[in-house]
Amino acid sequence: MKAEIISIGTEHLLGQIVDTNAPYIAQKLALLGIDVFRKTTVGDNQERIAKVLKESLERVDLIIITGGLGPTEDDLTKEAVSKVLGKKLKLDKEIFNKIEQRLAYFKKGIKKGAFKQALIPRGAKILNNRIGTAPGILLDKEGKKILILPGVPKEMIVMMDEEVIPYLSQIKDKECIVSRVLKVWGIGESQVEEKIADILKSQSNPTIALLVKREGVCIRITAKFSQDKIKEKIKKTEDLLRNRLGDYIYGVDEETMEKVVGTLLKKKKLIISVAESCTGGLLSHLFTNIPGSSTYYQGGIISYSNDVKSSLLKVPYELIKEKGAVSAEVAKEMAKGVRKICVTDIGIGITGIAGPTGGTLQKPVGLVYIALSTPQGEISRKFLFSGNREDVRWKASQTALDLLRRHLIKKERKKWSLNLK
Repeated sequence: MKAEIISIGTEHLLGQIVDTNAPYIAQKLALLGIDVFRKTTVGDNQERIAKVLKESLERVDLIIITGGLGPTEDDLTKEAVSKVLGKKLKLDKEIFNKIEQRLAYFKKGIKKGAFKQALIPRGAKILNNRIGTAPGILLDKEGKKILILPGVPKEMIVMMDEEVIPYLSQIKDKECIVSRVLKVWGIGESQVEEKIADILKSQSNPTIALLVKREGVCIRITAKFSQDKIKEKIKKTEDLLRNRLGDYIYGVDEETMEKVVGTLLKKKKLIISVAESCTGGLLSHLFTNIPGSSTYYQGGIISYSNDVKSSLLKVPYELIKEKGAVSAEVAKEMAKGVRKICVTDIGIGITGIAGPTGGTLQKPVGLVYIALSTPQGEISRKFLFSGNREDVRWKASQTALDLLRRHLIKKERKKWSLNLK
């Protein structure tokens, strides 16, 4: 079954209200195995609504429309649908009385609004709206289904769950659509694509899509099978991708880097502390975002100035003067210093140039050194991040977490200094 979603409302086109209905409907249809081919937004104009509906009827078997069922003059969805289907609107007295009773505490405009909302296309099936006044409507045109739902999100959600899903479950194909997302950090989209090129080329079902997001390169696996087969099919594709990308994959679905790292620290019963310069406390913020992080996060020092690096973290001032505050040597001393001060198993040190000023030819904006300190010694890695100040700080923080993650799983790559785009 192929479907389209039509969202009605000029307010969406003006950017005054974000359409949250369409994503919710799409997610629910996917779970039923119904493919959504298009989503259209159209303003409160009868002719335009009718035109969009006619086009959709030529393409798909199922159309779900939200919005335009209210009591005001600009609510024109039923009028447009009735015109396209050649069905006159008829007053449903039962609905009219129900709306009047529900709105009895209003003094004016009850009858006119109730009358408009109680007009139903002839031959339509009414879908109950137990928390609002506008009923949902189900229409059939030569085997093609048209569902009209209120635009108020809470009403739409209840009706989708209680009325639409049970109905569609009876008529849909016996397949479902499920997606799983693998999250990658440390290489860019083009590098990911290169590593899995043959897998991408041969994909059919499941399908694979690459998306670049703030949390890295996301690989979405989407499969459409019967429920007894779908998990197996997704796992088979995921195993292929993991064999190619290895430790570059740090998490799945809603997992964040800080959550993954926190779980590892808790499992290994290790305590962490942080010394930050260019990230200005962002890394500590990410650690403490996770509930229960007090079991593995001890504390941090924002050593923004050289004086603080020297006085608190005991970084030798001569070293700062010789190598510069942004250097591998200083990053190591920062990590070692915070580990000793906070008495932790691991210390992280970050120093760099977030920009937009402060860079030189030898040390450009985006240059960051990240170090780990353990009882066995210190390691430091050099990175050159692109983007604005916020981008550099974010990438530095995520990369510090990833460096720690790789250390914890004992599979850190020997050459891991790279440019992240």
